[in-house]
Amino acid sequence: MIRNSKQAWQVGETVQVGFLKLRVLAIVATPGNWLPDQYALSDLKGRIYRFIPHHGLTKCTDLNEAMQAA
Repeated sequence: MIRNSKQAWQVGETVQVGFLKLRVLAIVATPGNWLPDQYALSDLKGRIYRFIPHHGLTKCTDLNEAMQAA
């Protein structure tokens, strides 16, 4: 979970990723893959994204895809 941020990375909160304003849908713990936890996010138009800090933002087709471990 992101801790040293001025944004609230909690489910339901709106965060800024680059120039996009996204809502946090879910936080996915990813033990064992040596990456930070990932986040399932949605924009205002309903598009779904997977975000892994320091590894980027990926557009997904649905929430299930966004929550799968990368």
